[in-house]
Amino acid sequence: MITSAYIKEQAKKFGADLVGITSMDRFEGAPKQMDPRYIFPGAKSLIVLEYRIPRGAFRGIEEGTFFITYPSMGYAGINLIYGPMVLWNLTRLLEDHGYETVPIPNMNGGEAVSPVTGNFRKGWSMSVYGEKPHPDILINYRIAAFCAGLGEIGYSRIFLTPEFGPRVRFNMLLTSAPFEPDPIYNGPKLCDRCM
Repeated sequence: MITSAYIKEQAKKFGADLVGITSMDRFEGAPKQMDPRYIFPGAKSLIVLEYRIPRGAFRGIEEGTFFITYPSMGYAGINLIYGPMVLWNLTRLLEDHGYETVPIPNMNGGEAVSPVTGNFRKGWSMSVYGEKPHPDILINYRIAAFCAGLGEIGYSRIFLTPEFGPRVRFNMLLTSAPFEPDPIYNGPKLCDRCM
């Protein structure tokens, strides 16, 4: 059996900057439309991977001279190229050890779901099995990262880590591997309510 420490070490070797693990019971009470247990009822753990956004990706925006670096390298490059490769390699590793894994890239339609109610906007989607949630279930990355002990959600609802502040992107994977969950972040307060 592989351990939480081993899987975190491998995820970082594959390219994740931060890795946290949460158990599925931490999603108790989540709206059905945002509850990862409906995606994979047999999942024992959710692994959250964080990638730093390079500080320099904001330099041209701050100077008003070069805007393309953040959307290409700090957003799309991480969400659509770099992060999925890390997910792919971690998924293969877990499957090679006999665990089922559902990779969840950071490219779902978050705008389709209310962050407050967890319900799809009217007409967006409909359930194919009666009382089950509509496809696609959209896990809130900030809540998942909080549950995995990676930091805190600030006053403005942005996610903050001790290592990189708000400059992070996420993806995650559900797995049947029963990993030890990380404790909820309880370090120094990261949000100073700067508004």
